[in-house]
Amino acid sequence: MTQSLPATATIKGPDGPLNVVLGEAAPEQILPWCGIVTAAFAPSFPGSAFLAQEEYLAQHPLTLNQGTRFWCIYLADDPTTLLAVTKTVRRQFLVRDGESVREETGYCIGYVGTHPDYRRLGLASLLIKHVAEWLDGPADAAASMLYTSVGDFYVSQGWDKIPSMISNITHPSGEFQPVDREGLPSTRLLTDKEIPALCERDVAELKQNFDKLAVGANEVHVAVIPSAEMVSWLHIWGDFLNDKLRGGEAPYPHGAICESADTWIYWHYGFKHLAIDRVVGQGSPEVLAALLLDVLEEARKWKFPKVAAWEPSPELIKAMDIVSKRAGVEVETVERPNSVTSLRWKNADKAKKTILHLNETYASC
Repeated sequence: MTQSLPATATIKGPDGPLNVVLGEAAPEQILPWCGIVTAAFAPSFPGSAFLAQEEYLAQHPLTLNQGTRFWCIYLADDPTTLLAVTKTVRRQFLVRDGESVREETGYCIGYVGTHPDYRRLGLASLLIKHVAEWLDGPADAAASMLYTSVGDFYVSQGWDKIPSMISNITHPSGEFQPVDREGLPSTRLLTDKEIPALCERDVAELKQNFDKLAVGANEVHVAVIPSAEMVSWLHIWGDFLNDKLRGGEAPYPHGAICESADTWIYWHYGFKHLAIDRVVGQGSPEVLAALLLDVLEEARKWKFPKVAAWEPSPELIKAMDIVSKRAGVEVETVERPNSVTSLRWKNADKAKKTILHLNETYASC
């Protein structure tokens, strides 16, 4: 176990000095922790529902054995008053440098939020610094990642922003329409039972590719390993949202495959859009267009107004052009205005240039 010890500090509060404690949230602090998160990121989602979400995720492999930890700053004389929060979720990285190819343990940092009454006091910076010290020390984390709209803030804390793109697919009417698939390759929906074996193949190919990489003297290549545990995290999270927000009922499909081209795609349900998590294989733009139509049909079924894909490949962009002409959708590919990928090596080491592979949604938390 990588234990975390609380720390104390005195900060300048709105009405004078405040004595605060930084550390992991106790069980009785989780509900107010959730309240701060929902106020910051999902005001229409009550804190009690967010707590139910975290309890739903509690048995996922990434969460077990303290894989997920909840962090907070609270008043020393009133532990029920939380001022700032975040959480960490464990994951495995594949790393390639001039010395070796190896797997390393790291974390994703998510839901950095501050109580509305205590913003602009430097609390987020204080909490992130505390978590970074834990990552570098007891956690022995090789790297940590986060996804943010305030990248410059995290750069000052030791994270590097990674160039990040997004493609947004929408329909002018606000709702996706049925589409004629004539002339496109055949596809079918995946079952959850099939996904672990596909992930094993994906991971094996990633490792083979890393073995073959030509690595510069001042480079380090890294990817979040797309294991079944990693890929299913967002599937499970999205299922909970679909149950609660849209009245759905599991099981849900989480992907589709074109068997003739050995190419497949994963997706998950978000708050306001359907997200493409990962695209695997060497399928042609026509193959990818057929798979995209499966994604659009799932979005149409649940009345999502948008489908989003992170870091689209040139082939996927060509496929979106095919779908645009066939389905009458609009596609916009731009730099991500939010959820910008950022990575920090242990001890904020910036000696080598970081090259991130598979900068796709499956790796987020």
